[in-house]
Amino acid sequence: MVVVDDNRVGPLYEHTFPPSLAPSLSLVGIPRKILGLPFFESQGKWIAQLLSGKKVLPSYDEMMKSIDEFYHSKEAAAIPKRHTHEIADFEYCDKYGENVGFPKLEEWRKELCVSSVINYFVNLETCRDSWYDDQKLQEALKSPYFTQLQDPSF
Repeated sequence: MVVVDDNRVGPLYEHTFPPSLAPSLSLVGIPRKILGLPFFESQGKWIAQLLSGKKVLPSYDEMMKSIDEFYHSKEAAAIPKRHTHEIADFEYCDKYGENVGFPKLEEWRKELCVSSVINYFVNLETCRDSWYDDQKLQEALKSPYFTQLQDPSF
């Protein structure tokens, strides 16, 4: 019902739900090249909503049709199976989060992520020893997310 073929776990609807077993079996953490924690949190929230009956998945046939179309688009773009779950797309993360009312990723998160990846490739030997995105980090620390974490009553 669920197989792994050259790193492709499937069939999975939205990288999370095997149509014949969902939502009682749902997989969190399969996608790569994304902002993991916010994405995985939205996966968990969607699963919880499904299990509690607040949301409903599409029919088995609709999920399989979506999966087939997705696989076909990857094949048409000559993307190997092993890269099926490499998303690297902030728009997809935001669209996925909309399924459950999860907020869109803040711009500072996107910019910090891109900056970190660039730093990694440009400075492969020293990327963990120095930071070239201090300004972005300072902006992030002023965001409501970090302000809330610094509140002692939180």
